[in-house]
Amino acid sequence: MNVLTLMADTPDFQHFADRLASDGYQVLRAHNLDEAYGHLQTDAIQAAVLDFDLASVDLVMRIRGVDTPEYIYVFGLVSTGAAQAASKKSGLLADEYITKPVEPDELIARLVVVERYLKTLIGIRAKQEFPEPIRDAVTGTFSQSIIHELLTTEVSRSGRTRKSFVLAVITLDDSEGILSAHGKVNFDKALSQVALKIWASVRAYDLIGRWGETGFMLLLPETTLSGATVVAERIRQKVSGVPLRLPDESHLELSISMGFVQASAQEFVSADDLITEAESSVAKAEQVGGNHIVFAWDV
Repeated sequence: MNVLTLMADTPDFQHFADRLASDGYQVLRAHNLDEAYGHLQTDAIQAAVLDFDLASVDLVMRIRGVDTPEYIYVFGLVSTGAAQAASKKSGLLADEYITKPVEPDELIARLVVVERYLKTLIGIRAKQEFPEPIRDAVTGTFSQSIIHELLTTEVSRSGRTRKSFVLAVITLDDSEGILSAHGKVNFDKALSQVALKIWASVRAYDLIGRWGETGFMLLLPETTLSGATVVAERIRQKVSGVPLRLPDESHLELSISMGFVQASAQEFVSADDLITEAESSVAKAEQVGGNHIVFAWDV
């Protein structure tokens, strides 16, 4: 995959570029707008990472208008607080917005997912009259509609490859109590922290999306339920092991409930059937007091 970059020249960028190169990506670096325009004219580009403080609307519109059979997937890097506002604009210029400063490992993980699921993501955009955000603005995970589409894709992929995968539904325990006692801002921070801990516990190409108001959906491709037990416990420990620091310097203990189910390669199963089973499992985990994992084989 060829990746066009227009980013500030920082150590983080160099780390990002070096990591991409070592993973087999071709980094087409632009130091300014003229160089970016030049790459668009001469190179085949599949993805672009653009600092929106350096880029221009004209550049993104040219990317959108490039006469090529390939769709260029655009990551827009924006200042703190701007991601949510930018993602709500009609006719989204970027496919995903990421708040600066950017963690190189997070950006690389997102590129890995985009490369694997590019056709699906492009297909979703193509059939949306008014494009919806690819990512949830609060947590940075995929939005609910996108993760549902990706689950449908994974069901089809499993049927073709005869390889199983695992679906999990994860909910933040005592969501109503946290929201009532600490407000929406801290509730959103709690969800964001949980999302980061999930990200830190899974592979780069595993898929995490917002699910409902209080939780997430996690897809683990080419995984069995027995293999997912280690991941599940790792996530649980990472979330419960790091309290959320509140503005008054106090700390809020967080925990999650999780329900896991395997999509067997030997049996056809629909996305909605899997969701029903995972949601039933997570409900059982919540009923025993939270901070608990229920696997479908327990049902």
